[in-house]
Amino acid sequence: MDRDRALVAAHRTALLEAGFLLTGDEQLAEDRAHRALARLPADADRAAALAALVRTRDPRGRVTGGGADPWWVSPTELAAARRTAAALAALATADRTAVVLAAASGRPLPPAAGALGADPGGALDGLLAVRRPPVLTDADAAVVVRDHRRSARRRPLLAVAVLVVLALLVPVVRALPRDPAPADRDTALEAPTRGSAAGDDAFLAAVTEAAFAGEPTPTDRRVVFAGDELDARWVLVVGTVDGELSGRWSLGPPGAAAEEMVPANRPVTLRPDQPAALLAGTALLVVAAPDEGVRVSTGQVVGPAGTVQRVFTALPVDAGVGTLRLAAPDAGGVAVRVQVARAGEFSNLTLAPVPVTVADLPVGPAAPVPELSALRSSSPPSVAAVGAALSAVAVPTGLDPATLRPTLLWAGALPDPLGGTVDAAVLAVPVPSGAVVLSTAWADRLDDGTLQQNGCGLQTSPAGTDVAALVVAARCNVADRETTRVLSTLLVTAPAGTAGLALVDGTTTTPLALTDGLALVDDDRATTALVLPDGTRQAVTAAGPDDLFDE
Repeated sequence: MDRDRALVAAHRTALLEAGFLLTGDEQLAEDRAHRALARLPADADRAAALAALVRTRDPRGRVTGGGADPWWVSPTELAAARRTAAALAALATADRTAVVLAAASGRPLPPAAGALGADPGGALDGLLAVRRPPVLTDADAAVVVRDHRRSARRRPLLAVAVLVVLALLVPVVRALPRDPAPADRDTALEAPTRGSAAGDDAFLAAVTEAAFAGEPTPTDRRVVFAGDELDARWVLVVGTVDGELSGRWSLGPPGAAAEEMVPANRPVTLRPDQPAALLAGTALLVVAAPDEGVRVSTGQVVGPAGTVQRVFTALPVDAGVGTLRLAAPDAGGVAVRVQVARAGEFSNLTLAPVPVTVADLPVGPAAPVPELSALRSSSPPSVAAVGAALSAVAVPTGLDPATLRPTLLWAGALPDPLGGTVDAAVLAVPVPSGAVVLSTAWADRLDDGTLQQNGCGLQTSPAGTDVAALVVAARCNVADRETTRVLSTLLVTAPAGTAGLALVDGTTTTPLALTDGLALVDDDRATTALVLPDGTRQAVTAAGPDDLFDE
């Protein structure tokens, strides 16, 4: 044990740093560092330790989840570190390894390091500054290293022992009749029926018979789940249709009889090795295998620096079944993501996505839109446009719109392709981290009474931003539903009196004058950025691919 403590004290920090630069992930770096230390002799030097690290590989099937943004660095430093991480990731494996080994050894960096910028050494130091602390202390790490080393020693002996046992058993096996192979572990959809109604044989028989009414009748039908959860009765019946596993959920009031159950969806194709999940309004139910764990993300998270990521948390489960009440309905299945956590063959944990079925429930009333007064215009705001801009933030984050306190920066009219106008709004929406999401959207009530709404993209500002001083540049593509004609307008709004703005179109920079803090510019969709008075560039937002919450 003293040997392992000495190796950890001598080399662990350097290996954690080098591993992070090699993998871009603290968890993978920690795992590889410990396995590298287990391979070292007691007198190993830095070069031998780094060589052992390079010979390790990421565990197969390992998926790691991102943590929260590091609070100990500024937004500028975090952005620079992410640029360095992206540049490292873009290098060929051999070049990346050469750069990392040179940096870890104190040698001059190879030419490939030029991809990191004018000061590659400083860039690497900046990336290491955002690295989160290791999960294990040095004392705990020494125990892990010892276990890795002992395991490596046992493997050859175990292989020999297995061969000897097999050699002795072969004659006996040949002489005895073969027993059936042991059953594999039950998957989520093969396990015995779970739920509070699992023991009601009459109920199970009735829902099995009725589940696929009006649809092709599967063979081998069975009930996976039947029980009361979250103020409702849930039933999942599966069966085989044309060689594929098909599943159908039903919902009813708590304690409902079979005839009170209503199909929640059209039959969906399921995979036998995957859990099943149903999202019904604000209620989520996940059915995994009894020995599996479940992780859930209820929406994308905007951190204090304005960066966006998904954060998964463990969902408490009982025999593989977990439930969750959401803050707001996710009718489109946009916010919620589910993962199954399993013990892996080559790692402690593997994570895999779980398809989520969304119940076909009646659409409820839209969330009430707060009454707002615009900071930069006297036009009365359109409730539909404000609602569209607010939903563009609330839906992908899973936040309850009623809990958000937006500021209306601007409200007014945009031209449409037929010579008319549509209503538009620009919101600054603070989120729980303190960051601000800027959301621009337009809306139009058509002659047939239907409502047409569309976003113009989103962007973020870090916590502490003065909302009244924000400048917004958004591309709004206003379409006519009947003619399919589209008119693109660049909307720029800033505090009154703002000067020194310019638009960047390819290699051309054109000064932009505002009137009362507003400019509406016919847009050829080539304008990519707005130059602010201090010379910095701000991207022009637009709905579609690469928008803030695009996944």
